[in-house]
Amino acid sequence: MTVTEYRMPKVNTNDAAYTLLGWLVEDGGKVAEGEPLLEVETSKAVEELAAPADGLLELLVPAGRECAPGELLARLHPDASSLDAARRRPAAVADSPVPTAGGPVLTAPARARLAELGIPESAALALDVPVVRRAEVDRLAAHLAAAVPAAATTPATAPATAAEPPTERPATTPQNSQLPQNSQLPQNPQLPQDPPGTVLAPLTRNQRAVAATVTASHREVPTAFTAVDVDVTDALAAGRELTATVGSLVGLAELTAAALATRRATDPSCFAALSADGTGTRLVPGAHIGVTFELGAGLFVPVLHDADRSSLGELSRAMMAHRMAALRGAFRDRDLQGANITLTLHTDPGVALALPVVFPGQACALSLAAPRAAVLPDPDGTGFRTRSLVHLGAAFDHRLLNGRQVVSLLTGMKALLEAPHQLAGDAR
Repeated sequence: MTVTEYRMPKVNTNDAAYTLLGWLVEDGGKVAEGEPLLEVETSKAVEELAAPADGLLELLVPAGRECAPGELLARLHPDASSLDAARRRPAAVADSPVPTAGGPVLTAPARARLAELGIPESAALALDVPVVRRAEVDRLAAHLAAAVPAAATTPATAPATAAEPPTERPATTPQNSQLPQNSQLPQNPQLPQDPPGTVLAPLTRNQRAVAATVTASHREVPTAFTAVDVDVTDALAAGRELTATVGSLVGLAELTAAALATRRATDPSCFAALSADGTGTRLVPGAHIGVTFELGAGLFVPVLHDADRSSLGELSRAMMAHRMAALRGAFRDRDLQGANITLTLHTDPGVALALPVVFPGQACALSLAAPRAAVLPDPDGTGFRTRSLVHLGAAFDHRLLNGRQVVSLLTGMKALLEAPHQLAGDAR
């Protein structure tokens, strides 16, 4: 048997590096092929990675490090003598671990939880752990809450959260050393000072990933937008009945996802993408619908895979599982990959219209706004009635789609949502 090197795999296409959250096998421990070996955090998810072979583990990189794809993380040795020989190598030859600097690593869910609770990050960074997860933040919050009664009239501030005296930053000019000596520019201009009370906070990895995707979309995709009004009065009523029937929540979001999946066979061009060379289209089998969720731990777009082959009950249960994962910030990358169309939910009360972002690699993104009351004439013209309407919109890549194709998708979905019991059958 030979020594197997374990290098950081390419987990997704969005990130240039991942955070090594922790090893699931201790240094020197026995590893079995296919069993969980380590956890890494991407910009969107926590992923458990498996061992590529059997062996004894030689750790080369500690938890808490940012690691790029291809970086050597560990070796798997066939026996104890091989492992011992590796550990006896001179330090100049061995791949020695680089210690983590600056305290523990804050995961994205932990950072979001800190912001939600109003706890400064300095309190979490003072914890004696290599990686601060959401669970550590909750324990910290409980500890701080328990300390409040003891503080009496003193402000409830733990020692770890006390503000340190401000440090003055040296005034510098970018590339100052390259200015000619006779330059008329000031050599040490004062940096502008923020007013008192200004709060600075770094973007989370999730926010940076969203920013990169939105920037790429606006740079690369020439979009157009159109919308239709949908009468969802019957859909809202049917959702309550169907929830009892399928045993899982069926709301307007679930019915809209089902209607979109149903239209895959009729409007396939809306589920296509531009080919890699930009000279044609690429259409994969199935409706793989990304659905947006923002429940406090960041914006996530998990995917309803093969939605066109799923029953309404199956879609409902999948969306509920995604909601719970979004609440905890606990997605795996496979949950977030492979969408060929996106449904963005903007159903907070008062939201009348939303323009969705078309992700690079997709042709179309739909937006569902909140229901609003409208007084409409009765069909027979004898009176008026109050109905619930929503705007269902679609932004689309104008290189791939024209308005007629998108209107076909929207009006087809409108017909299904206005006769919602068509979506309740298991066979589609």
